Amino acid sequence: MATDKDFAAADWQRIETAPFMAGLVVTYGDLSSKVGIGEEAAATGGAISAGSASSSELVRTLAARFAQGQRPSIPAIPNQPDEAQAALIEGCKAAAALVAAKAPGEANAYSGFLMDVARATAGAAREGGFVGVGIKKVSEGEQRALASLALALGLPE
Repeated sequence: MATDKDFAAADWQRIETAPFMAGLVVTYGDLSSKVGIGEEAAATGGAISAGSASSSELVRTLAARFAQGQRPSIPAIPNQPDEAQAALIEGCKAAAALVAAKAPGEANAYSGFLMDVARATAGAAREGGFVGVGIKKVSEGEQRALASLALALGLPE
């Protein structure tokens, strides 16, 4: 089992930032209204908090630090949504690789946690439609974002 103490500070920063980045991958997949973005941000936080029930010590550590109010600094994100999404996916992939290299027993749980956060974000806000017609819980852009993240992490959608 691994915690923040098992990683260099810069590596831990990447590992701790990745769940937020996973949520943003979905947000950038289909930018919605300010209300929708707020709902997605809240869902991201809720999913990170839910990590407290994980069998993974690393995921529980992330959830505990989040519950204590610790928030990592997210690196600069490109202005273009497609570029931003690619950078966020790459950040998640790099963090998962760090965990796999240093704590291989935690790798699957951590990657699964990132996908759980992304899925929770995707389901948070209703997307599209007009006057209640055509509304989707998870838009096509969000579905593509989830598929891209899963592929980068080597997980099934």
